[in-house]
Formats: sequence, C-alpha cells, structure tokens
Amino acid sequence: MSLPAANLKLESKLAIMEQYVGKKVIDAVIVGPKEDVSAVKERIVIQEVLEASDIPYRHDRQLLHSALEKALQALG
Repeated sequence: MSLPAANLKLESKLAIMEQYVGKKVIDAVIVGPKEDVSAVKERIVIQEVLEASDIPYRHDRQLLHSALEKALQALG
C-alpha cells in the first residue's frame, strides 16, 4: 500500500474502493488490532493479530486463515 493510502482511516479506504466499484460491495473487513474501526458501520469487522511472529510485515497464514473463517461464518 502506498504511504498516503496507509495514512487513510479504514472507513476512507472502504469508501474509495466502493466509489470505484460504483456501489457498496464490502460486507466484511479483516484488520489488525491497531486499526481504528470506530467509524466502520454496517459491516462485519474481524479484528485480530495477523502478522507473522518471524516477519512482522507478513501475514501468518494460520492466523489469516482463522480470521477468514470467522468472517465467512459471520456472513452466514
């Protein structure tokens, strides 16, 4: 992600993506524990540790898999 995009709040990132798509299409998001999700409304938010212990800028596959499973179950 570019530095300017990394500085955007989550709700702004979602709004930009959906603006390009042309409608609201994102029902759930998976984010790390430091992400501010207070402004995210009407979406499922899975907020958990996702980074690998050995390489912090990479996702741990098992943690990401678990978060994806939780999001899918929450979506029904």
